[in-house]
Amino acid sequence: MSDFRKFACPQCQGAGKLFQCDKWVASNGTCCPAGSRRDNCLGQRLTCQNCNETGLRGYSVPVSQE
Repeated sequence: MSDFRKFACPQCQGAGKLFQCDKWVASNGTCCPAGSRRDNCLGQRLTCQNCNETGLRGYSVPVSQE
């Protein structure tokens, strides 16, 4: 594995999923950093397409070459 792929994906901060909620949007990301979830901030976790749920940078979903 190359060094590039060992680092946490900045999009989800290594969580493999993105966290989104109204508070997060309203607080400009300070309520719940993307990729994290706090008990006092309800919302949803979405699969991080940038890292294909691995949490590692460089593992994006393969693009079909059809």
